[in-house]
Amino acid sequence: MRGTHPRRTVATVGVAAAGLVLGHWLAYEFGAAHTQEREQLLRAGAHAYLPYAVQVAVLTATLGLAAVFLARLTRREANGSLARDTARLASLQTGAFATLEIGERLLAGASLHDLAHGRLLVIGLCVQVAVALCGATLLRLTERAAELAESFGRSPGLVRPRSVATPAILTIQPSPRPTMGSVESRAPPSLA
Repeated sequence: MRGTHPRRTVATVGVAAAGLVLGHWLAYEFGAAHTQEREQLLRAGAHAYLPYAVQVAVLTATLGLAAVFLARLTRREANGSLARDTARLASLQTGAFATLEIGERLLAGASLHDLAHGRLLVIGLCVQVAVALCGATLLRLTERAAELAESFGRSPGLVRPRSVATPAILTIQPSPRPTMGSVESRAPPSLA
């Protein structure tokens, strides 16, 4: 069985990072029902990194998708599987989400009790799986777009540049000079 191509791994990690941040935000939207409670949780010191994390996640996902598109277009790499991509993304995102929530609570000095017994972790894990399915679909759509671009390049109506052949070098040889008399002598011809 072939291993995953490095570009595919970069894309998977990029999409997982973006999915993690999106799923984190959605978990707090769904998990903290009261607007005041949600705003208080998101403004907590442990969430100060979120604006930067969003920027990094979007950049990483964009670069990863571009890598998948170009790899599929130029190297004719095999497509991924929706189920396999969903499983990879879901495992990355759910593990990272749980670690993130534990880390945020430790940084804020909060108890882990509310995480273990509250509904936010369960909602967050479910949201991460749903977002992972969307991310896997995005990977497949990117591959499909590369396939379409490739097939457009092969269409018979498309004019492709012809290869340029080096022109043949013509060798021009001067015609023999007309001679009057013998060739051995450089003197004027004799009249005799």
